[in-house]
Amino acid sequence: MTNKSIANKHRSRSHAGQKPDILDVHMAAALLTVSVDTVYDLLKCGQLPGRKVGRKWITTRGAVMRWVDETLVADTAQRAIDGGDKAALTKALQSGAVRVKASALTRSYPPLLTKTDPPVLN
Repeated sequence: MTNKSIANKHRSRSHAGQKPDILDVHMAAALLTVSVDTVYDLLKCGQLPGRKVGRKWITTRGAVMRWVDETLVADTAQRAIDGGDKAALTKALQSGAVRVKASALTRSYPPLLTKTDPPVLN
């Protein structure tokens, strides 16, 4: 196979004019309209899906868009709950999107009777 035919073969696979599916941090930052440092931080802490290949972080366009879609609803609900929106909290609890941690309940409301407490007689 000649060098020209190899180049043509690779060119046909690259889907000229289409956006690449694999993104490096610069491309992901451009897609998300954030800084490269923000993308590095999101990748390192595991929030943004991706992997390190050699010394480079990569992700895919599809993974980034799914991450945006999945976190969009949760983040919006969290802001509403944090702002005191009781309807948003009720909806989130009923849908199973959020749960109350038992430790949060015991911290705020200690149990009235524990195994070591003597029985109360009236």
